[in-house]
Amino acid sequence: MNLTFLLYLACPVGMGVMMWMMMRNNDQPQTKTPIARPIGDLTGLHQQLQSLESQQASIMAEIQRLRAEESSRGFDSAPETTSPLRTSPESEA
Repeated sequence: MNLTFLLYLACPVGMGVMMWMMMRNNDQPQTKTPIARPIGDLTGLHQQLQSLESQQASIMAEIQRLRAEESSRGFDSAPETTSPLRTSPESEA
């Protein structure tokens, strides 16, 4: 028997076995349930978001102060192109 012939058959046979095993796993009911995220994680993320928003506000205030100082000295100021990436829900109300 020629061994090269067996090598040519290895790929299609292996692919067929893999397809059969994948189809066999689809017949079984899913037993995994999604894990609920603890509320503490969301609270921590909310606090982190508030901290970042306050940092952004202080940086924007510093930029505006520097621009005002620069314009009072007579330097040409670039047009303001920065804006907050996200507005807080309090400012939208």
